[in-house]
Amino acid sequence: MHHHLEAKPTIHRWDNSVPVRHTIESGDRLTLEMLDASGGQVSPEMTSAQFAGIDTMLIHALTGPVGIEGAEPGDALHIKILEYRHHGWAWTSIIPGMGLLPEDFPQHFLFQWKLDESQTSSMPGVTLDLHPFCGIIGVQRAAEGEFRTRAPGTWGGNMDVKHLIAGAELILPVATPGAGFCAGDSHAAQGDGEVSINGMEAPMTATFEIECVKGGAPPGPIAHVPPTLVPPRYLQKNWIVFIESHEDPREACKAVVRRFIDYLTKRLGISPEQAYVLCSVVLDLKVSQLVNQPVTTISGYLPEAIFNESA
Repeated sequence: MHHHLEAKPTIHRWDNSVPVRHTIESGDRLTLEMLDASGGQVSPEMTSAQFAGIDTMLIHALTGPVGIEGAEPGDALHIKILEYRHHGWAWTSIIPGMGLLPEDFPQHFLFQWKLDESQTSSMPGVTLDLHPFCGIIGVQRAAEGEFRTRAPGTWGGNMDVKHLIAGAELILPVATPGAGFCAGDSHAAQGDGEVSINGMEAPMTATFEIECVKGGAPPGPIAHVPPTLVPPRYLQKNWIVFIESHEDPREACKAVVRRFIDYLTKRLGISPEQAYVLCSVVLDLKVSQLVNQPVTTISGYLPEAIFNESA
């Protein structure tokens, strides 16, 4: 059977005392309407000044919870991701005190993206390919009480794994009767690191097929993802890689991103804020080595294919 659930009323906390909005059978399909992460506070016309006034305590807005008939603690929820459909727009922000470089960017900033079916050319000088996914897919936590959605865990949640695109399967351990499946924080694109604080935050419609496997709970989330880990067009040219090493991995990440911000402002003639946002949605940070203690090496990968011919 195929079920459809509207976005509202959304939830903004993990709380296993919240009643499920709907119950499905194992093996059913489920289509969820999802607001953007702000819960509909951000609109395509909003300015940076207006964005500074949103209620951040309403982030993230999740659709659910949905119960799966017969699911019990110790079971596994197999979640096949069948389709994402964005609604034509997205946003990415800088929020004071948050992100990788809060000391460099103390002011609110909001960038609006207009989305075509599979690309966006909203940022000057570049064309980005979309790869829609949910930043948050999860089940209710075992612990009683209210918990902010920001931190992920064994229940899934705010993992921001950009490879959970259509065609992927996510397996989560069930922690409460009925599981309490929720999803949201949908992104049209994101770089590994999501450095400014957001990906391309976008309202979406997503369809899943959910199966409960009795007694099969893994110790934590497992994913099986399609082999195209980056948009195929990005593989048609070389990648620009900046490499930094430091005893503090976070400091190495900061050094890489600062170099890319400088590079992008000079190459594209955009502001540092725009460059930081661009890094957040397309730059991939990777751990290159951990063996040379105490130093960690971080590499940042940016696809040359994103740049327009004039850039």
